[in-house]
Amino acid sequence: MIEQTLYFKCRPSQLLNLENFLLTLLFIPIVILMDMMLKEHHLAFLLPEKMAVHVNRLPVYLSILVMLNLIWQILKVYCISYEIDPEELRYYSGILSRKHEYIELYRIKDFRVEKPMIYRMFGLGDLTIYSSDKTTPVLQLNAISEPEEKYKILRGLVELNRMEKHVFEVD
Repeated sequence: MIEQTLYFKCRPSQLLNLENFLLTLLFIPIVILMDMMLKEHHLAFLLPEKMAVHVNRLPVYLSILVMLNLIWQILKVYCISYEIDPEELRYYSGILSRKHEYIELYRIKDFRVEKPMIYRMFGLGDLTIYSSDKTTPVLQLNAISEPEEKYKILRGLVELNRMEKHVFEVD
């Protein structure tokens, strides 16, 4: 019997949100320009008074929407976690409703480690796991630190688990 210890627990990096951060930064000057144009051209006189107030506040409304989206994306990445113990790989995700996925280690068939250039600059990478699990045949651990180290740990545990359970892969 393999001792029940947690071999590693990790989360993806917020670098996954780089695109959202950049789009938000790009949106700031657009909102400032929109605000200046609305104040300069006084479009409010063309609209009913109640609607004109909201048109003048449009940049504020859009800014709030963009910031809420950014916060949601940050939370979405923050709420993802991966755990590996001697028996299974666990994947947790979700903000309002949580999703828990479990893959028995002996079901894992293959791995792939990818390190895009931007991830390499921060020591990150993606670890893709291929398994015979019906619900999760492919699980991708995105933007995790030291993916090769985690691959080696996982590979060793998979082999140990297969030997203990007398499971052999037949091609």
